[in-house]
Amino acid sequence: MPIVTNPGRVDSGERQILEIRQQLHDLSNVVTGLLITAGLLRHFVPLTGNGGRYASDLESSAERAATLVTELRVGVHQLQNVVGAGADEARAVERTNLCDVRPSLGQRSGED
Repeated sequence: MPIVTNPGRVDSGERQILEIRQQLHDLSNVVTGLLITAGLLRHFVPLTGNGGRYASDLESSAERAATLVTELRVGVHQLQNVVGAGADEARAVERTNLCDVRPSLGQRSGED
């Protein structure tokens, strides 16, 4: 959970946003695992028949999921700014950073 300097002053809307941000972080970790597995499968495992197509489909789906996580993260940050509307609590919340391993696999990064 992100760190808040004064947790007693966080209202329920901000608390829900923090919970959503934590869920997005967890979802990003799951998607990262899918990206790693799909990338390794497609690039390093010799596949016969429809295996190559399935691996490519899996990798494409994981890429789309990573894009959706990024879009949702931006939306949640915008919502947090609206709910906090310049309040100290909005600035006191630590950013949720997502790990992107795609560059280590020789793929384009999806992290902003």
